[in-house]
Amino acid sequence: MGARRLLASMLAGVLATACLSAAGRADDYPSNKIRILVPTAAGGVADTFSRIIAAKLQDTIGQAVYVEDRPGANGNVGASVVLGAPADAYTVMMGHIGLMTVNYHLYSKMEFNPVEAFAPIIHVVSYPDVLIVNNKLPVKTYAELVKRAKDDPKKLTYSSSGFGSSFHMAMELLKVRAGFDAVHVPYTGTAPALNALLSGAVDMTFSDVITAAPQIEAGNVRVLAVSGSRRVKSMPDVPTVEEAGLPGLEISVWHALFAPKATPQHIIAKLNAAVVDAMADPVVRQRLENSGVESRHASRRRLKHWPSCRKRKSRSGGRSSRRQTLGLNRTQAAAQSFSELSTHTKRAQS
Repeated sequence: MGARRLLASMLAGVLATACLSAAGRADDYPSNKIRILVPTAAGGVADTFSRIIAAKLQDTIGQAVYVEDRPGANGNVGASVVLGAPADAYTVMMGHIGLMTVNYHLYSKMEFNPVEAFAPIIHVVSYPDVLIVNNKLPVKTYAELVKRAKDDPKKLTYSSSGFGSSFHMAMELLKVRAGFDAVHVPYTGTAPALNALLSGAVDMTFSDVITAAPQIEAGNVRVLAVSGSRRVKSMPDVPTVEEAGLPGLEISVWHALFAPKATPQHIIAKLNAAVVDAMADPVVRQRLENSGVESRHASRRRLKHWPSCRKRKSRSGGRSSRRQTLGLNRTQAAAQSFSELSTHTKRAQS
């Protein structure tokens, strides 16, 4: 009997020590390097601004912060990696609107529910897409592009950074709203999609300003419009899609940091505060602005709308019934939801 009591006492001591140790580690956060997992291809917009932020963040927290790219399945591959890591905020994800909201409509089987699996840390950036075409395509305006597409149905082709990406959704939405058709050619990242346009493999694409700007400035591609509600500072002469002739089309892509849902809230709060401090640095803000993204909404409360956006699907009768009501296929329905969530997000941030 005495041996049992002794064993029980020893076990209780071990458990207490473990709990105190865990609490100590949480209070000392961060006491180790932090990995920001970007679920898109290297060299794209998310990879670029994540590295800008990581460089300053490690100075702010006194620990190494590194970026790791894990593309695949419009972010699902990278998300699975983050969910497989301990919920301690030493592995976090730079999520995006496609992964966190649109994939539900595109993938019939999802291994996780973004709302149930992730906790938001901080909204990081938003930005519009730019509509660009190959120089050999004889169009100089958005109106000319639509006319050519309607005159030769299914003759035009467009690239994207992957099935379900913001570029894919933007073009599908443009097709539905403008009433034309074009063939989708998906690639495994933003850079390959742009290279396809440069080589003449496709006629057009949507891209981000960071990736497209050098090619636009060099005259290697022709830019027709930007997808946001206002013109881009670095391209003041380029009209918005609405100005170019399609009222009501407004697309803003957002990215935010997420951690596994079980991550303690006080740790999330610490990382949130550290990122806010890092992004408040004038040099960081200027670098982000020069790259074509907006960072003025960097606060955790800005993501309070995200779960409600994600759940709006259930109030519209489900995926299949909603598609049937609108007369859309799965991809078109996803594009429509992408537009709604993009606009809703922007309004919630204003």
